[in-house]
Amino acid sequence: MRRLGLFFLLLAALAIMLSACAPLVESAETQRTWQIYATFYPIYALTSLVTEDIEALETHCLVQPQDGCLRDYALSEWDLYMLLQADVVVSGGRGLESFESTLQSLGDNGPVVVFANYNYELYNQDDASVSDEESSHLEGANPHLYLSVAGAKYILESAAVALIELYPQYAEQIRANMEAADARLDELGVEMRSIAAGAAGQRAILMNETLVYLAEDLGFEIAGQYDRESGQQLYENEVEGCLEQLAEMDARVVLIEKQAPASLVETLEEAGYAVARVDVLSTLREDQGAEGYFAAQLENARAIAVAFAQAEGEN
Repeated sequence: MRRLGLFFLLLAALAIMLSACAPLVESAETQRTWQIYATFYPIYALTSLVTEDIEALETHCLVQPQDGCLRDYALSEWDLYMLLQADVVVSGGRGLESFESTLQSLGDNGPVVVFANYNYELYNQDDASVSDEESSHLEGANPHLYLSVAGAKYILESAAVALIELYPQYAEQIRANMEAADARLDELGVEMRSIAAGAAGQRAILMNETLVYLAEDLGFEIAGQYDRESGQQLYENEVEGCLEQLAEMDARVVLIEKQAPASLVETLEEAGYAVARVDVLSTLREDQGAEGYFAAQLENARAIAVAFAQAEGEN
């Protein structure tokens, strides 16, 4: 019942978002393959679950693997060229794509743009301290919803509702794919919580903004957050200040993105922290398909479990 309620809520919201777009229905004489592009890998992985085994809906990932923060990604000329080939672009929206205005400016001759984070309550979205003049993209609503299993389900269902609206001739298969993927994500959430059961109720420091959604899923407390870009090194004159801030947070477990510089991880470990290196899903590729999402999330749960166990063993 909850799933159906969410489905129709999404459908109502989408009617507003796509009100200017006619369904992309082809006749028997003009049957073709429709090109669907998702902006980043995690959005692609979830969208591809919706379009699985529907040959007419060909799904691709627009942006290649990135070590840096996805919120800071600028479109290349090649990306822009690929957008011109797209019939639909599935994006996170709500600040995930720095190029959202470019997507919206493509006009009537451009692709239909779907915002998959639409109307979801994001972490920190009500932070009153953030002004319109805020220059850092690390401030305000956190759009990395895909790192939460519950958030992934919402993105999946948003993509499904949009594609049913645009391609009603495939509605039955899209809906069946959505329900099967929903069930798989439920199972993933259960398995992740089982693997990282020892983390529940414990405290950890986050050194990447995406990780708040994993904390919510796995039930551990955020002792504090040290804001830095994905893949960013701390220079010698920054390390001391960082360690001082971490010490004030009073936790012995640190979560950091998998692509963090090895020297930074070593510095944290030498300072006595148990470090979990977490895949924030920005470095995966289209050819890893949706299975890459599930494998990465299970590995994340294992890495977190090991870090908490290590910290517990040292106490």
